[in-house]
Amino acid sequence: MRLHSAELVSRTTANWDGVSAEIVDRRFGARPAELYTLSTRHAVYVELTDGIVCEREVVGFHSHRYISRMHLLSFRPAGSTLRGTASGSGIHSYGVVFIDPECEHLRQPLAQIGNEWTPFTALRNQQIWDEMAPLLAECAAADARKRPLARFYAVGRAIALLALLADETGQASYAGSGDRRVRSALAWIHDNLTHEFTLEHLADVANTSASQLVRLFRKSLGLTPMAYVSQRRIREAQRLLASSSMSVEQIAIHLGYSDQSHFTNRFRANTGVTPAVFRRERRA
Repeated sequence: MRLHSAELVSRTTANWDGVSAEIVDRRFGARPAELYTLSTRHAVYVELTDGIVCEREVVGFHSHRYISRMHLLSFRPAGSTLRGTASGSGIHSYGVVFIDPECEHLRQPLAQIGNEWTPFTALRNQQIWDEMAPLLAECAAADARKRPLARFYAVGRAIALLALLADETGQASYAGSGDRRVRSALAWIHDNLTHEFTLEHLADVANTSASQLVRLFRKSLGLTPMAYVSQRRIREAQRLLASSSMSVEQIAIHLGYSDQSHFTNRFRANTGVTPAVFRRERRA
């Protein structure tokens, strides 16, 4: 069930046997719009325009207020109930990918992931967007349904999305609940992962002291802020080693490490192997 009081201007849809995508345009006017959703499917939403003031509450979690920005992501697990409002003017666009957990092609991957899904709201995550964007492009393509292998392509993307969502929701539901200072710091980390910064800089972003931020992170995530940064960088390095042609040195520089040796040592400490061995094993 989905209810939205803003005027529906257009909706483009595509379905691929348990996976579907939509691109929606709605018109906003003087009165705030109200929305209510209850879905039996996992849903990943992405903002495609800026400037709408939104408030979202997934039942059982804290409410979250934000202004829409391009590529902000929100995840609603199957069975979750959402209430919210949105206000602004003009046409607002968003995309959504639905994944049916009962789809026979997805049951085995879901069983292996075995995650207890946690919703999040207004998150920036480049990896999730990179997997979601091609499905929306397929949705927008006039001949998407005519492609003979479209279903297999969509299911493959859906499995990759589920793996990334499991990884993200296992880290923290920072965009939907928790301490405001932790949410601010985590959002800034995700946007600036490839830049060099210190704990003190991060504390300034969160409007708190370095020692207090460490305590808040330990309480919320069980690790320090810079340990979280290191963990995220290693995960991004793993993705780049597996899927890009960048050299180990280029990846080290891209992720803000002082040199390749430092990167190699940190990578081996976290994964047990060097970057070169990881890449060779993954590609084999």
